[in-house]
Amino acid sequence: MEERDLRRFSLDFSECRYLGEIYAQIKNVLELPRWCGENLDALWDAVTGMMYTPAEVTIFPKVKRKELQDDAKEIIAVFQEAQQEYNEISVIVLEDAE
Repeated sequence: MEERDLRRFSLDFSECRYLGEIYAQIKNVLELPRWCGENLDALWDAVTGMMYTPAEVTIFPKVKRKELQDDAKEIIAVFQEAQQEYNEISVIVLEDAE
């Protein structure tokens, strides 16, 4: 990935209490359209077709409510799959971030 055009994005789920808040943050930070759907399929489409690339996305996955942990993991998996399939996206997950 060429460094000169690389955009860096940071997603911090630590203040998110609801799934909608996670998706709202993703849309805001990645500068996605408001009409972008809030499910895993729509996220895949957005990450692989709408967000600025080349990109480095750093994710702080800790969520405010335990009930959101599985949702956050699934969202992170979408980013990681996009990283594997496309050379334009790099994902850093900071598991132990406080």
